Amino acid sequence: DRVVQSRLDAPQKRSPAVSGAASQRKGKRWEQDVCRLLESYGWSAITSRNARGGSQQGEDVITDCPLVVEAKNQQRMDLAGWLDQALEQAGCDPAVVLIKRRQKPAEHGYALMRIDQLLDLVRRIPL
Repeated sequence: DRVVQSRLDAPQKRSPAVSGAASQRKGKRWEQDVCRLLESYGWSAITSRNARGGSQQGEDVITDCPLVVEAKNQQRMDLAGWLDQALEQAGCDPAVVLIKRRQKPAEHGYALMRIDQLLDLVRRIPL
């Protein structure tokens, strides 16, 4: 169809390209920031890359915090995809995606998790 072809031929708007290596550095930096943040709250934390000798497998941050932690520092948000990834890695454990907020310190980032898991955690807080 001519309409479809004209859309395919139209110049595409592109965001500034970030090389794969630069993107990986950005992600590693955020994972390290998340580890420091968790440690400042009393949990031990290490990036899975450091724990596994540079190999990225499973959750991004290994911690004794009662959550499986996935860390994301990406320009494009894929909330559903990120949460699905964290939940898949978590199995039966609660999972959270900690998302870098531009120009803000780590503690001002975003936390994404399923509502039922959040409420289960809140229920455990003694009143």
